[in-house]
Amino acid sequence: MNIKKLSTAAILAASLPLTAHAANWLQVQGNEAPNSGVFKPFGFFQPTYTYIDADPIQGLLGAAAPFNGQYTAPNRVGPRLDDNKELQFNRARLGVRGNLIPGKINYFALVEAGKNAITSQRNLMVTDASLTFNYIPGARIRAGLFKLPTSEEALVAVHIASPYVYFSNATTSLMVESRVRSTGAVNTSGASNAAVTSGGSGFRDIGIQVYDWFNRGDWEFSYALMLSNGNEIGALSDDDGHKDVTGRLQTSYVFNKSKGPNREDASVWLWRQQGERKFGSSSFDRIREGIGARYKQGPWHASAEYMRGDGMIVAGPNPPFPGQPTQVGLNEKADGWYIEGGWRFHKDWEIDLRYDAFNRMTETAALEREFTTTTLGANWYFYKNTRLTLNYEWRDLKVSHPLAIPAGAQRSNAELIADNLGDRASLQLTWLF
Repeated sequence: MNIKKLSTAAILAASLPLTAHAANWLQVQGNEAPNSGVFKPFGFFQPTYTYIDADPIQGLLGAAAPFNGQYTAPNRVGPRLDDNKELQFNRARLGVRGNLIPGKINYFALVEAGKNAITSQRNLMVTDASLTFNYIPGARIRAGLFKLPTSEEALVAVHIASPYVYFSNATTSLMVESRVRSTGAVNTSGASNAAVTSGGSGFRDIGIQVYDWFNRGDWEFSYALMLSNGNEIGALSDDDGHKDVTGRLQTSYVFNKSKGPNREDASVWLWRQQGERKFGSSSFDRIREGIGARYKQGPWHASAEYMRGDGMIVAGPNPPFPGQPTQVGLNEKADGWYIEGGWRFHKDWEIDLRYDAFNRMTETAALEREFTTTTLGANWYFYKNTRLTLNYEWRDLKVSHPLAIPAGAQRSNAELIADNLGDRASLQLTWLF
């Protein structure tokens, strides 16, 4: 296998203009070109303004009445949830990568100082710290803290490959994990109350991964298998003795022998993650799995993915206001999907459209909710390493089975909260170096 050619993608990820939508991200993020040097600093900043077009809720009854006149949590800008509009550095990441032994051992390190789920409880977080060993043909080994080999939307390098400001509902809800602890009775059916004890995972974990990719003419086949802690990313050790096992398979047809994060291809993939989480005095399954496809050629790109969760499903604060207990289903299910596409109609301009749907707590009729979002986006690539992204999201929330909720205040409040969800507009500047 020609390591020099295949690992060139890693150095390109930090230096090419912002035009990428397709890549083998296992390769791009895990490997270095042998001639790329020992020390290469890189980073990116994403100042972001978000406005949610919603009114403070009115008309809540019963125990929820004291929240009248406030914005619900989904109508506030995260991670602080202070208001329905905010200007902040969504991401501010600085890193270094390079070779310790060219072609044999490389490293990747990255820290986050922006305002997002990862830093919701600490101002500065290490998001990546890994070594990759390229000694065994067909079985590269990566160890440390890095992205799990799961969904495409979770794996992509957001600063060069995501044309949207926010992730789809399914990816946000199922793949960004914050650890929780029980704060009351543990209900193995329905929902339990919990408190959040960590920031978001950023799709990462500490562990060891075996992976590689194989070229056969225009075809590329890749695999990854990872054993990880299943703990918060700020903790070095496993907290419950149960390891997560995550695997991913991908097949790609590469057009025009293109390479790196800017390559043109058609790909399909599938992945699965299985582990357990301690809640109260017992452990419960946390399973995530999905399948997807993408296409990128010329000015066009499109992708679609379906994913589902089984076991522990975290729904957010209930009632949905800051400081309230977090609702957790321990033997629940959820599923969702997105389909999106874009057209680079000018060298400096691109338009994008995404539709996503997410069904949460599908095992309990009274708790099930359906989220749908249509996102219209525009990207202006006004400098080779800088772009401006404008998104508008039409957001909708539906109570799936209102008649399963007791009549009166409880049912009225559930429908009122769903109807109150507002659309979201966001403007983000991306600058990388």
